[in-house]
Amino acid sequence: MNRPIVKTWKKVAEAIGVTPQTLSKWRRESDDCPQTKDLEAWDLWSASRANSQERGGGRIAIEGREYTAADIADLKAKLIAAQERRENAMAQIREIELAQKRDNLIPESEATETLIKLLTPLRRLLDALPRQVASQANPANPNIAELAIRNGLDDRVFSEIEKLFLDR
Repeated sequence: MNRPIVKTWKKVAEAIGVTPQTLSKWRRESDDCPQTKDLEAWDLWSASRANSQERGGGRIAIEGREYTAADIADLKAKLIAAQERRENAMAQIREIELAQKRDNLIPESEATETLIKLLTPLRRLLDALPRQVASQANPANPNIAELAIRNGLDDRVFSEIEKLFLDR
């Protein structure tokens, strides 16, 4: 198969299926690559390069440090283990948060009992209030004052409390 010599490096890159930048890099960094635009020479060199890469040295260089395939497998295993530890830690944190929320909630019956314990003395104080202040509110007729205060408490305070309990 006789392939012609092309006129530009861009055409060489297109013919062998790489970018012009890759071709330029190969020409700079590989001592054995062709320095001509002869496509047959490039085909041979590309095939030779592909064969040598398939066999591989089992090493990769990253930022000047060389790693073997075993090093990469170890790093991958360490990464997977670290990800698993992270996921387990996140699950434990969620469980702790759930337990804290659950422990801070109280049953409805206990909440009702506590409210009754708190509100019963308040109700007694409010029930006694009209009689205690009636003579001060209307010294001429404390009975009318007591009745007015009691009706006010019933209409404004106790009815609102009952609405709150009925709305639950």
